[in-house]
Amino acid sequence: MSAGANDAHTATASRLAEMRRMLAEKFPAVEHKPGGILRTGLDGLDAAEGGVRRAALTEFSGTSGAGALFLQAMLRAVCRERCFAALVDAARTFEPDACPRSSLARLLVVLCADAAQAVKAADLLLRDGNLALVMLDLQSVPPAQLRRIPANTWHRFQRLAEQTTAAFVVLTTAPIVEAAQVRITGAGGWTLAAQRRWRHEVISGTDWRIFPRRTAHAHPRAWESEHATA
Repeated sequence: MSAGANDAHTATASRLAEMRRMLAEKFPAVEHKPGGILRTGLDGLDAAEGGVRRAALTEFSGTSGAGALFLQAMLRAVCRERCFAALVDAARTFEPDACPRSSLARLLVVLCADAAQAVKAADLLLRDGNLALVMLDLQSVPPAQLRRIPANTWHRFQRLAEQTTAAFVVLTTAPIVEAAQVRITGAGGWTLAAQRRWRHEVISGTDWRIFPRRTAHAHPRAWESEHATA
């Protein structure tokens, strides 16, 4: 191994060690809740699935506005369930000022420079095992970066999620996660009047649609055909 490669490996190991230390400090003595569901408080989703599946990979696919509303709903769920969550932000778009302080106290945010770095951070957080919810936000990532994510990454994430009690959600603008057990979409037909409404009112008025996986190796296009007929 060259000197440059050795230095890069040492720097990466150091960053991973620092993240593990931060996790241990922020989430000491975490109590893992039994059961396979994290209730979201979203009527459509909870009625269909009971909530977001734990030990499973879920994809939220929709506009960035719908994604922001979904994220807000999940933070409210984290507070209600008194658990902890992590958000891996691949494009540094997260706005903490829009979130209640109570939810920020239960949220670890990892700001990343690109999709590749975000994938590595999500991998580490899933392996940590101290979080009830891990969210990977790829909604603002350029398509060229998304195309460079190997397809087997999602299958690896699925296997990692199955070994934990965490609900793992990947937020995208178009379906890309082949291994997702459930896909969620959100649509509300929002108008300018929505800007004058409380965010929780907009969330409750959004049409959340749920599409469970029906085949063992479904391609994203198969999901699209299910969406068209659902």
